[in-house]
Amino acid sequence: MKRKKKITILAACILCGLILSPPGAQATLITIQIEAVVDSVDDPFGYLEGNITPGDIITGFYTYDSSVTRLPGERYQFDSAPCGVFLSVGGFDFQTDQSSVDFEMGIGNNLSWGDTYYFISFNNLPLSNGVVVDIISWQLDDPTGSALSSDALPTTAPILDNWQTNILAFGADRRYGIFAHVTSAVPEPVTIMLVGIGTVFLRKRL
Repeated sequence: MKRKKKITILAACILCGLILSPPGAQATLITIQIEAVVDSVDDPFGYLEGNITPGDIITGFYTYDSSVTRLPGERYQFDSAPCGVFLSVGGFDFQTDQSSVDFEMGIGNNLSWGDTYYFISFNNLPLSNGVVVDIISWQLDDPTGSALSSDALPTTAPILDNWQTNILAFGADRRYGIFAHVTSAVPEPVTIMLVGIGTVFLRKRL
């Protein structure tokens, strides 16, 4: 219930931004809901208090602005709310610090070693027990180079079956690490609605 409430609040904020923004700025925020399964947990010092174990389900979402300009290479950088990631598992929330966003995505199409899709959140809030969270990341790789057709930020979720590597990882250096694979990635319903509204608006203008 807590997670649904937070996602609903985020959706409302995005919708509010659409209503208050000028037409040219509409439908740029994309939110992707994800679900994952924990594969392994490395917690030798007990920072996670035994609350997260292999097989646990991770739920959450990540948000990005699809209008951001690509940096050299495959990188896109985001430094303002509501961009970032929110994950919940074992009673803990792993989330980007919305007061100081440092969130990066990478979309690499036809690189020398294939295609890649990733996000990394470098600046995150501590857990409810005060333990730090250094990194939250998701890495998709396809050595065949057929998963992507463009290096632009997509407005839809990645198709998981197109990727050979699928690793969701988060934790703190030399303290603990959680490793999982994403089993579901779908656009937040409000994202679908906003993209649809944007398409209708463009058609009317044309």
